[in-house]
Amino acid sequence: GKEIPGQASLVFDVVLLDLHNPKDGITIENQHVPESCERRSQTGDFLRYHYNGTLLDGTLFDSSYSRNRTYDTYVGKGYVIAGMDEGLLGVCTGEKRRIIIPPHLGYGEEGRGKIPGSAVLVFDIHVVDFHNPSDSVSITVNYKPSNCTVLSKKGDYLKYHYNASLLDGTLLDSTHSLGKTYNIVLGSGQVVVGMDMGLQDMCVGERRTVVIPPHLGYGEDGVEGEVPGSAVLVFDIELLELVSGLPEGYMFVWNGEVSPNLFEEIDQNHDGEVLLEEFSEYIRSQVDSGKGKLAPGFDFEKIVKNMFTNQDRDGNGKVTAEEFKLKDQEAKEEHDEL
Repeated sequence: GKEIPGQASLVFDVVLLDLHNPKDGITIENQHVPESCERRSQTGDFLRYHYNGTLLDGTLFDSSYSRNRTYDTYVGKGYVIAGMDEGLLGVCTGEKRRIIIPPHLGYGEEGRGKIPGSAVLVFDIHVVDFHNPSDSVSITVNYKPSNCTVLSKKGDYLKYHYNASLLDGTLLDSTHSLGKTYNIVLGSGQVVVGMDMGLQDMCVGERRTVVIPPHLGYGEDGVEGEVPGSAVLVFDIELLELVSGLPEGYMFVWNGEVSPNLFEEIDQNHDGEVLLEEFSEYIRSQVDSGKGKLAPGFDFEKIVKNMFTNQDRDGNGKVTAEEFKLKDQEAKEEHDEL
């Protein structure tokens, strides 16, 4: 042609960027595998991982670390390029591996963004955690007292210490650092569903580890600045105190026989009407004397106001003898009507 004379000897200076064969599969190089690996990822799991993505010559094209957040995806479902989908199967939590992906299992002949067409890709990944949407709470008992007859149940008032961390050991929160226990009424929605489940059937003095998948914890959103989205949580718990709750549906029960003249006792001025102040004063006296018991862990004023409102059937702020009924009487009337 015009630029190359006939019979010319040619000199090419070549830099080999990469090479692959259309028959190549992915290549996996294990860099770190934790000694303890209770489970490996499989199709349908949801993975959170960090990565650095480079070309074969070391050119960096992307990194999750630069965004200061993990890349989160289902694996084996086609949500990521085919080579990564395959390379993320069979990993342990905490594992580090290098995945080398030929272009026909990556971004092909066209490439994408900073990735040239037909480029071989290298991903150095670090698996933070993974779970399956079908996972439930995992409970491991670390210590159980010899006397373990009273077990926690829905409605009980519990005081406990905990350390909360991610699966990689990152500490999120600890009651020990605050110097006080965490106190809840079990099953009342005061904690995430997974914690309500993890605190069931526990006795005072028991220590256990509760692992909570995100759909039973803080979900995809997490808690801004505290818990990452889609994070698996680990709680090390010690139950310190248990106050037995009341039967479901009750906020107050009698410890002995109920007075046959109950309304007259509450109606201290004997005007045939009970106001909230009279009702509250009477309930408090019964609790203080041990004749009655309120549901533990709830505000006294709120419970009493709720009880009074249930009795004040016409909503006029007063309870008459005709309106006043005990819970078992109400249940019997409903049964009779049925």
